[in-house]
Amino acid sequence: MKISRMLAAGELIALRRGLYLRDRAIEPLALTSAIYGPSYVSFESALAWHALIPERVEEVTSATLRRPAQFETPVGRFRYRHVPSRVFAIGIERVEDPQCPWLLASPTKALCDAVALDASIRSQRDVRAWLEGMRIGEVPALDQEQLAACASSYGRPSVRHLARYFQKNPTTP
Repeated sequence: MKISRMLAAGELIALRRGLYLRDRAIEPLALTSAIYGPSYVSFESALAWHALIPERVEEVTSATLRRPAQFETPVGRFRYRHVPSRVFAIGIERVEDPQCPWLLASPTKALCDAVALDASIRSQRDVRAWLEGMRIGEVPALDQEQLAACASSYGRPSVRHLARYFQKNPTTP
């Protein structure tokens, strides 16, 4: 009853069943694991966080071991994409937020996750076109060990092409 009264009074915000928020000022990226976990922020959301793409991302996209899901909440839209368990732990960074720490894919891992879902990438030329389409400018030095680990663990040709592309072109898309 108390939760119902607090919701009606606007003291609580319902994110999903059993999960409530008191303060709207929290970073939406910090909520991803609480809404649907285990998960980490990746794909376009992580690329934008690392300033690799110029666009602002309207939807927080995360990687999870569970089934894909989507949640519409008062603080934003959250999408979860499945990644294989063998690549889940590669390249994850912990962001120390004073309100709530959260997990974020490194620039290398975010690129690998995004490319892994694109079946149209069949060559290094396709990788270059994908990078240009995403408007990715200068890429910081990628972690070659993470890139190799993702390429072997994902088992997807698109990620292997990405790894080969960045072996030949370390900082230019």
